[in-house]
Amino acid sequence: MIAPGTGLESIAAAPQTPLVSAWAARAALVFAAYAVTLALSGVLVRFFVLPPGARANWPPAGEAPPGGWARFDPSAVIGKCENLITVTLVLTNNLAGLAVVFAAKSLVRSDAIRSNPGFYLGGTLVNLVWGLLVASLVRVLLQS
Repeated sequence: MIAPGTGLESIAAAPQTPLVSAWAARAALVFAAYAVTLALSGVLVRFFVLPPGARANWPPAGEAPPGGWARFDPSAVIGKCENLITVTLVLTNNLAGLAVVFAAKSLVRSDAIRSNPGFYLGGTLVNLVWGLLVASLVRVLLQS
């Protein structure tokens, strides 16, 4: 409390303007949801899905196919897109869309899932759970 007669009463009574607008704070939270999800999803997938000490290297060892290897590891690209879609769907409260993403990926990657279910299905689930956790936390923060 400001003591009367000090001349600071007008400063204390002046309306306070926030340094950061509510819109900017909300935008920063949304950006953080995407950044944290994308930055840590690969680390978590490797930790939970690959054997200890194993590395997911791209391009694979051996002879390149005709036309060469893809620029990026297709599994990593698919996983990052999965992260973006998951965070977007949770933040927009479109949870039914998550089932469509999961089902579509299961259909498209069915051969890979049959050949190595621990890696492909495990990676999908780790990605999905991580995206759900981060986006749900941010959604709660946005509502408060």
